[in-house]
Amino acid sequence: MGGPTNRQCHGMESLLGLFFLTRIPITLFMALQVVLLHELYPVEFRNVLKWYAKEFKDTLLWEPSAWFKSFLFYKLVFQLPFFPIATYAFLKGSCKWI
Repeated sequence: MGGPTNRQCHGMESLLGLFFLTRIPITLFMALQVVLLHELYPVEFRNVLKWYAKEFKDTLLWEPSAWFKSFLFYKLVFQLPFFPIATYAFLKGSCKWI
């Protein structure tokens, strides 16, 4: 039994690229509403967050505590800038540096 084939690696890279691509709007439009000013977001986005938190009983988003806000701040500073880089690298494929 050998290692994964090129086709399997390309499939995994594509899947990871799509994962990181989807994280960008979710982070920007949902998660970061907790730590950024409410005025930055249209009413529709704020309503979606309220609906989500209520519908799925997500108390972390409904009544965020200080420790949770610190995680979201980390996401803003470190993860969000990485998402486009990872998306590019994985969708391009064969980027050994990522």
